[in-house]
Amino acid sequence: MKKLSIVTMLGLLLVLLLAACGGGSAEPAADNAPASQPGTLTAVKVDATSLDANAPYWANAPVLSVDTKAAVDGNPDGSTVKLQAVYDGQYLVIRSEWADPTESVLKNAWTWDGTAFTKSGDEDRIMITWPIGNNAEFASKGCAAACHNSSENQDEWWMGSDNANIRYDNWHWKSARTNPLGYTDDQWWSVLADPADPESSRYGDAKDSGGYSDNVNEDKSGPQYMNGAGITGDFIFKGDEVAIDTAALVAGDVIPGLVLAKPVGSRGDIDANGVWINGNWVVVQRRLLNTGHDDDAVFTPPKPMPFGLSVVDNGGGLPHTVGPDVLTLEWK
Repeated sequence: MKKLSIVTMLGLLLVLLLAACGGGSAEPAADNAPASQPGTLTAVKVDATSLDANAPYWANAPVLSVDTKAAVDGNPDGSTVKLQAVYDGQYLVIRSEWADPTESVLKNAWTWDGTAFTKSGDEDRIMITWPIGNNAEFASKGCAAACHNSSENQDEWWMGSDNANIRYDNWHWKSARTNPLGYTDDQWWSVLADPADPESSRYGDAKDSGGYSDNVNEDKSGPQYMNGAGITGDFIFKGDEVAIDTAALVAGDVIPGLVLAKPVGSRGDIDANGVWINGNWVVVQRRLLNTGHDDDAVFTPPKPMPFGLSVVDNGGGLPHTVGPDVLTLEWK
């Protein structure tokens, strides 16, 4: 067996530490936790926060149940998401729980049939969107204020703003691309950089290094790398990748479609711990109230903050489901 790389050893140590503090498993939202007012997520003040989905303080944090609906007519509606929030002098923490019958973590994975590779698979995701600065339209409409879906061609729909002074902070948790390294992809939305590209209004926060990258060779016929860490698994962490060797594979082997590294900089501001258990995702996300970065929303208790919510089940783009027009974070 090959020796484990330092990156892998650190990753395994992180998993063990999370398990030790309750991060390795998660119980459903406390049955005796109070219910939030409709449309309002009430954050409860605690002495200290963590990524522990089973922390005792969740029993006192009101549960906001959000029924998510299809963003596109004709698509199926989604799960009910149970949200809870706590905060201390530095951090806001949001716990999200929703039903999902399958744990989807093989985004763009490559399967070897003995002769060639085929690519398939996607991931589960949850997104929480906040206005950066005061935004009266978002406060009354939620994500609908950022959704430009008036075209009959759904490929032209986009999220963002018509004014460069109006921006949105998007917490984009991804089961395959970010969760294995314990973070949420921190992004922001603004105007279209290219009017012909609907995705050009969405930007990753600034980073110095790190982040995920596609594991694909030059002619896009298969992966460039395989896991050289001496272990098998659904993920390849940066530093563990070695050149693909098809002679070492047997038919049916699956190679991860991504090489993962946690971003250094604003894009890695949000720590996260997601666990899929008994047909449910339980995701805890924690971020500083004020990161000091201009691509992030600032939380200033007791000032209420509107937000939007959406969920993706093993997919991307349009097949997402969304919460009501507007939700509001309040502080207790």
